[in-house]
Amino acid sequence: MDLNAYLPYFKSMIDRKIGWTISNPEDGIVRVGYPLYDKPMLEFTRKFRASAEYDPHYRKTLKANRIKPRVDEATIAQVLKLDDVSLIGAMISLIVDWEEVEEGTWAQALQSGELYRLTKRLAELTSQRPQLEK
Repeated sequence: MDLNAYLPYFKSMIDRKIGWTISNPEDGIVRVGYPLYDKPMLEFTRKFRASAEYDPHYRKTLKANRIKPRVDEATIAQVLKLDDVSLIGAMISLIVDWEEVEEGTWAQALQSGELYRLTKRLAELTSQRPQLEK
């Protein structure tokens, strides 16, 4: 997966508003629906899940390093400080999957720049790995 291809998009999304669906039924109660993500974000999550960097056991990976699997600024800072490919991959995997649990996770990660910083560092670290001969 070419992580670098998504960096300009992720950078452009920092501090940008992401729209949400809103329903206003006849009873007059306004209900917030779900975030409206654009094509690059949806494509990234689909491709990331199919990539070698995706860790389906991200909870176990993070916990093994005494990191509570949470999507928040402190946890992401801790992961970036450790500068480990497997931990950064696990953190992005958590963000990618957590949207199903808590709608708006991707929006928060995009707006805060957390997804940009994690993806940028993962791209840097994976480009330094020796390439296997085909």
